[in-house]
Amino acid sequence: MDTADDRLIVYRRPDSRLNTALAGLGLGVHVDLQDAPRSRKEMRATHDRLVPLVGNATGYRIVSVSTGGDELGFTRGVAEVGVNGDLQRAKRELGAKFGDRIQVDAVEPPAG
Repeated sequence: MDTADDRLIVYRRPDSRLNTALAGLGLGVHVDLQDAPRSRKEMRATHDRLVPLVGNATGYRIVSVSTGGDELGFTRGVAEVGVNGDLQRAKRELGAKFGDRIQVDAVEPPAG
């Protein structure tokens, strides 16, 4: 929700029935409909396939897996994968398995 501009941002899969229902609510604020390339269910499925790979990679270590916030999660429909070690190998191998459903970035290894 963008309270400064009195608008409600709705990230959703394109659906004319939802659009009509939202328009009929009479919310008194501007409703900004944003197309999401993937549903939460699809993103959760990607996340759930990534989690077992944590600690089970060679040449890099998966440190974190997240379905992301507004920018990555909703608008781009990708899961964020944080790795340390061989970033290019991680991008190549994970990209072959998950395609455009993920974004792989280098992160610092956990302390300890």
